[in-house]
Formats: sequence, structure tokens, C-alpha cells
Amino acid sequence: MSTLGIKKATSLRIDRELYNYIEKLAKKENRSVNNFIETVLADATRFHEPNAETKNAIEEAKQERASLKGYTDMDELFSDLEE
Repeated sequence: MSTLGIKKATSLRIDRELYNYIEKLAKKENRSVNNFIETVLADATRFHEPNAETKNAIEEAKQERASLKGYTDMDELFSDLEE
């Protein structure tokens, strides 16, 4: 499957020394510079697009949240868990 339709091509202007450093880090991990930069940016921005199953589970949890019982007393929680 081709990823050309999924990914967007872009270009960056970065300091040569920074690029060389990034290239060295990527080589250490046996990865391409592009893959390394993409992963670092995703981690730095906390960008992780959940799949459809995860999105559905999140939506289900939000809907059920209102009916969940909350606890402020640990003894009450443990009592309910033993039942």
C-alpha cells in the first residue's frame, strides 16, 4: 500500500549542525532522518491519532461515565468490591 496519499510532503530549513546531529541519532536507531523527525515531532506534541476502535471505546466511556459510582471513602469502595 502506498503512503503517498496519506502523508503530506513538507520541507524544513534547519541548521546544518542540527541536521547532522539528527542524522547521527537516526543512524544509531537504524532509521531514516524523515522517520526520526516525524516520530520526535509526534512525541513532542503528544500527537497520537487513535484508531477507530479506540475512538469508539473513548466515546462509550464518556457516555457511561455519568452512571458510574464515585467513592470518597476507601472502606466503602472495598466493601463494594467484595460483593
